[in-house]
Amino acid sequence: MRARSPRPGHVEEEQRKKMLLSSRSNPPKPLRFSSGKSDRYISIKHLLPSTPIPSPSLPSILPRHGKKPPKLNSRKIVRSILWLSFLIGVYYLISFGKRTSHQFADLTFSTSWGKTYEIVEASELPDHPTPLAVTDDKGKHHWTISIPRGFDFPLQPTVYADICSQAEEVARHVAGSQHKPESHGYYHEDSTFIDVDDAEAQHLLPPESHSHITTDDTHLPLCEKSLTYILDAADAGLGSALLGTWLSYALALRENRAFFIDDSHFPYGNFSTFFTSKPVPTCRLPPPSHRVPCPHQAKHLIISAATTPYIFGEKFHQQFSRREIFDMAREGYEALFHLRPEDNTYIANRAAKLRKGTPPTDNDDPEAVVENGLVGMHIRRGDRHPFSHAYSQNYIPPSTFLSVAHGLVGKSPHWTFLVTSDDADLYYAHPDLPNTIRAQEKISLASRKSLISMGHHSGDNGKGALGWEGGFFKDVFWGLGLSEEEKWAERKVGSPMPHKLKDRFGEKDTQGREKRVHHHEKHSHAKSVGKGLERDRDVLLVERDYRSDPTREALQLRELLGRAYLLDLAMLAQSDKVVCAVSANACRILAVMLGWERAFEKKDWNNVDGSYEWRVMDY
Repeated sequence: MRARSPRPGHVEEEQRKKMLLSSRSNPPKPLRFSSGKSDRYISIKHLLPSTPIPSPSLPSILPRHGKKPPKLNSRKIVRSILWLSFLIGVYYLISFGKRTSHQFADLTFSTSWGKTYEIVEASELPDHPTPLAVTDDKGKHHWTISIPRGFDFPLQPTVYADICSQAEEVARHVAGSQHKPESHGYYHEDSTFIDVDDAEAQHLLPPESHSHITTDDTHLPLCEKSLTYILDAADAGLGSALLGTWLSYALALRENRAFFIDDSHFPYGNFSTFFTSKPVPTCRLPPPSHRVPCPHQAKHLIISAATTPYIFGEKFHQQFSRREIFDMAREGYEALFHLRPEDNTYIANRAAKLRKGTPPTDNDDPEAVVENGLVGMHIRRGDRHPFSHAYSQNYIPPSTFLSVAHGLVGKSPHWTFLVTSDDADLYYAHPDLPNTIRAQEKISLASRKSLISMGHHSGDNGKGALGWEGGFFKDVFWGLGLSEEEKWAERKVGSPMPHKLKDRFGEKDTQGREKRVHHHEKHSHAKSVGKGLERDRDVLLVERDYRSDPTREALQLRELLGRAYLLDLAMLAQSDKVVCAVSANACRILAVMLGWERAFEKKDWNNVDGSYEWRVMDY
C-alpha cells in the first residue's frame, strides 16, 4: 500500500513554523568553558538554586485545631507603656534643653573697653550689667537690660551711664539699622524693647530669686510702675542733686509711678540728716534686677546724676515748655524741701531779726516802725565759671552783684544786703561788698587765713589749719577729712579724684588689654582680708571708694557743708529781691523757691550772668 503524500498546504505550514523558531540557519550554542579534562556547558539550570524556593503562605485566620488563641500579656503591656513614657520624657527634656540653649545662644550684648563699645555674640549670659539682645521662640528679635544676681543696689554711676549709652547701640543693632535712628519724641516706645519681668516670663532671662529679699515692706503690694532717684557720688554738688530729685518727683506723678529716694551712696550722708523725711509710697519695689536706668518706657526706672542727660536732656526740653519744667521743679520743691525743725526755726528767727527796723526819729508815734527789706546776693566761685564770654575763664566781680542790688532798691536806708558765697574770703570785709552781712551765721565757712587770725591753727605757720579756700572745688570736697596719703596715693582706686579709676595698676590680660576690676570682685577681695594677710588689706584699701564710702571725719565735714548750703538757700529765699548768676545751680534753685510769679513776673529774681534765661539744668 503506497503511503499517502502530504498535502502541499501542510508542508508549507510546517516550514513556516520552523522559520518562526529561528530566523538564522545556525542557532546559537550554549556558552562553553574549559574545566580540566571535561567540557562543561552553562545553561539556565546552573543559575537556579539547588534547593527549591519555599512557597509563600498566608497565616490562617482560624486557630489551629486543638490549641487556644494566645492571651494578651499584661506585664508586656505595662512594660511597653513604661518604656514609651520614658522615651517621651527623654525627648521632652532634650527638646526643652535645645530650646533653652537656642534662646540663650542668640544673645548679643555690648562690652566696653574704655570709650569703645563692641557688639558681641555669646552662648551664655554676660556676668556684668549690660543691654542684651535676645530672640524669642517665634524668631523675633528683642532687647532688654540684664543685671546679674550678686550685684549690690545701686550700681556705680558709671555703670548706669554705660548701660544707657550702650542701649542705643543695641537697640539699633536689633532694629537692623546701621545708621543713626531718626529722632523720636520723649514718650516714644520702642517695640523691640522687652521689660525685664516679661523677659523672665518668656525664659529669655533667668527668673529672679526672691528668697534672699528681706525687707520690712513685704506686706505691701508690688509696684506696677516706679521711679527711683539715686543720690549718688556722680556729682559733688548738692544743688544738682536737689534739682534732679524735684524733677524726678514731679515726673513720677505725671507718669503714675511710685516715687522712691535711695540715699545709700549719698556723699553727704542720709537724706534725713537734712530733711524731715522721705516720701513713703504705698507699694514696694521689685527686685534690683528689674530697676533699670533706661529706656524711659521701662516699668521700673531709676535716675541719677549720671543718667540725667538721658531722662532730662534735649527730648525732655522739647516735650515740655520752660514754664512746665519750672512748675515741675516747684512741685518737687514744695513736696520735698522740708528742713529739720531746728533749722527751720533758725531761718524764721533770723529773717524776723533782720527785718526788724527802728522807729523814725522825726515821728511822734513810737509804734511807727519801718520794716527793713532784704536783698539776697549769691556769689559762686570755685570750679563753676559764668556763661558770659567775658568771664568764662574768671569770675564776675562782686561789685557787679552789689551794683545790680542797689539798682533794684535805690538809696533807701531800709534795705539790708545779704551775701552767701562758697568763697569764705568774701565774708570778711571785702572791699567790693561794703555794708553787707552774712545771710546766716549758724554754720559758717572760714578760710585758712581767717582761722589763723582767730588762733585756730595747728603746726608751724598754720599749715595744719583746715580752711575753705577760693570756693567749692569738687576735688577739694572729695578730699575733706582725708590724709594726704589717702588723697594722693598712686594705687588708690576710687580715691577722691575727678573720675573713678577702673584699671588695676595697668596689668594686662592674655590679649594685651588692661585688666578691669569688676564691682562684684570687691566682695571676694574683702573676704580674703579676714585671713590677716597684709597684701589683702592693701587690696581692700585700693577698692575703697571714698566718694560713696567716706571716712567718719569726712562725712561729718560733708554734712556741715551741706547744711550750710541749705541754710544759705533758705535764708535767701526769705529775701524780697535776689541777685545771682544763672550759671550756678543755687541761682536756679532760688528762682524755684521764689515761684514763677515773683521770679519772672515781678522780677524779684535777677541774673547778672549775661542775657541767659533760667534753665533747670545743663544738658
